[in-house]
Amino acid sequence: MKNQKMDITKSPLFLMPILLLMWGSLAAVSKLLLNNLDSYQVLFYMYGIGVAVFFVIVVFKVKFSVIRSWKRSEFALIISCGSFTFLYDFFYLKSLERIPAVEASMLNYLFPIFIVLFAIPIHKEKLTVYKVLSIGMGFMGTVLLVTKGDLANLTFTNLKGDFFAMLAAVSWGLFTNLIKKNQKDMFLSTFFITITAFVLSVGAILISSEFILPHRTDFLGVTWLSISNIVLGFFLYFRALKYSPASLIASFTFFTPFVTLVFIVILLGEKLTITDYFAALLIISSVPIQKVRNIMGKKKRQLINKGNNV
Repeated sequence: MKNQKMDITKSPLFLMPILLLMWGSLAAVSKLLLNNLDSYQVLFYMYGIGVAVFFVIVVFKVKFSVIRSWKRSEFALIISCGSFTFLYDFFYLKSLERIPAVEASMLNYLFPIFIVLFAIPIHKEKLTVYKVLSIGMGFMGTVLLVTKGDLANLTFTNLKGDFFAMLAAVSWGLFTNLIKKNQKDMFLSTFFITITAFVLSVGAILISSEFILPHRTDFLGVTWLSISNIVLGFFLYFRALKYSPASLIASFTFFTPFVTLVFIVILLGEKLTITDYFAALLIISSVPIQKVRNIMGKKKRQLINKGNNV
């Protein structure tokens, strides 16, 4: 019985649905919190709680002596990753303050395209036909979403809000490519990334906002965001990667936008127009289209190997 439970906790069919529920709740819960707190206060409490929880875990699980072997360049990389993590949340929350959660979340899901674009100069990856097609689909979806289909007059619901949502996607694209360069302990790295983001959130709240004690409901909300997206989300994601193929985990992440939309409709009562549905379909479909080349290439190699064995 014990072994059966252990197998379940290693299964992506158990881990990923929980993670998708956590990731999918980000936009809707953040939008609700912004009714009583501003974006600076949400960031401060979200990262503050994350640092506190991580610190307790690190004290018991990690030896700080390993940090002595870290080079300045490695610390600089972690600080850069922490900065882009902060910028992602900052721009995303700023967009949620200005535009509907549906619009902000769908523009945010352009980040896989920016991951591809930044991988070209950072990791020297090649720009394939399928990647260009993916970028084109994402761009068309973005134009439809921000103009609400009125391409002739190019009217925007809130240009600044749309711009913030796209900057969030750019920030996550840069973060993802930079974190791939990190060779240090992932848990300790995430701890310092969270500290960097927290320090930036303190500076932001001192300059642009004020410290307040949130109401109980709001505190529970920021605690949920911190645990689900920073602390527990980290453990579930890397545990799933440890025991399952990365391609399988990537396939599960394609469902995140749909889970996000479900939370938005249920918790916020926002409605999707036909244009929203079509734009969302274009943006979401732009991600798996990048996998077509890998699938076709794999089948081609299998056919060649089969032919050689005949």
